[in-house]
Amino acid sequence: MKISVLCIGDELLRGSTVNTNLASIGRELGAVALFPVMEMAVKDAGPEIRDALDILFDRSDLIISTGGLGPTSDDVTKTVVAEYLGLKLYEDAKIADRIKLFWSTRRFGKMPASVLSQALVPEGAKVLENRTGTAPGLIVRSKDLKNTIIMLPGPPHEMYPMLMESIIPYLQSTSKERLYTEIIYLSGIPESCVEEKAAPIASSAPGLSIAYCASPESIKVFLSGKDGELVRKKMNLIRKALKEFLLSPGAKSIADDIFFLLRKRKNKLGVAESCTGGMIASAITDIAGSSEIFSGSAVVYSNDLKMKLLGVKKKILLEHGAVSSQCAAEMVEGVCREFKTGAGISVTGIAGPGGGTKEKPVGLVFIGTRYNGDTIVNQYNFPGTRDMVRRRAVSSALNQLRRQIISLQD
Repeated sequence: MKISVLCIGDELLRGSTVNTNLASIGRELGAVALFPVMEMAVKDAGPEIRDALDILFDRSDLIISTGGLGPTSDDVTKTVVAEYLGLKLYEDAKIADRIKLFWSTRRFGKMPASVLSQALVPEGAKVLENRTGTAPGLIVRSKDLKNTIIMLPGPPHEMYPMLMESIIPYLQSTSKERLYTEIIYLSGIPESCVEEKAAPIASSAPGLSIAYCASPESIKVFLSGKDGELVRKKMNLIRKALKEFLLSPGAKSIADDIFFLLRKRKNKLGVAESCTGGMIASAITDIAGSSEIFSGSAVVYSNDLKMKLLGVKKKILLEHGAVSSQCAAEMVEGVCREFKTGAGISVTGIAGPGGGTKEKPVGLVFIGTRYNGDTIVNQYNFPGTRDMVRRRAVSSALNQLRRQIISLQD
């Protein structure tokens, strides 16, 4: 099945909204071996939407669109699609009643008549319930059954539940061929090195497709094919070849893995951050249940707070500076001591764009980790913008602690 994605919204083209819907759709389709062949983003306007439909229907069997289903005058997706497919719109009484109830329970005042435009449905469409908003999703087929479009609302908190609960099962049930896919998550290894080890294993058997997706947090490896047993067998071989870098089962990021590892060992984590400004703590607390393993974080930009909160010695700061291996060691030991944790992370560096010197350039970061009484400090020199330096520092810090933990015998 050839699937294309159409993202509709002026805000996407202006850059005022990040297109997270495309990332979610691509990721979840890939997880069931249905990789999109094309994506387009267009503004909320009839001519542009019609042009996109021409192009995408010419190159794919099915389109998934997001956006333009709301109650305002610029939400024209449904009207344009119905006209394009030669279908009439009618008001669905059940949807209208649900919208009225949704509106009344939120005490917004008198409901504008335009809100009920969301209850208009193309004839023959399958309606998908919106549990977190008012605009329903729709699966629409042309009268000759040649073209199918799935229309989803734009807000991610409305789109994603529909995608997972309705669209993925629908696509799996209608796909002409059953494809099997396995996904593993790795960290601490370049994507090119992953390919060097994994590609020969995948290519040794016919009919398998392998793909990679790299981010600062992890590398995902997708292996797909029509023979489920062969896919599992080859992925197990890839797991063995990359065992050192493999995240725990169920972990999709290094932060997830830290959570699983510390929870299994009934240990707690404390974090001391300077240049990352709380980003490590945020990565950990994004995980549901993180209170089981996370005691807290100290964001210590100033030298005074490094001394006051973590017990960093003044002599260390005078002789070596805040950006030094000595300071990173005292920070991580201090946070473990003060927060009474068996595991700790510290980060101190120069994220830029200013503040660097010849001796200590922008991108220089010292990361300290401590586990079961042992402290490790490593020096890193990260390239890139301020944001890239900080993000790389976060993933490197988490991975450094992860490797320290797994290097010890249970």
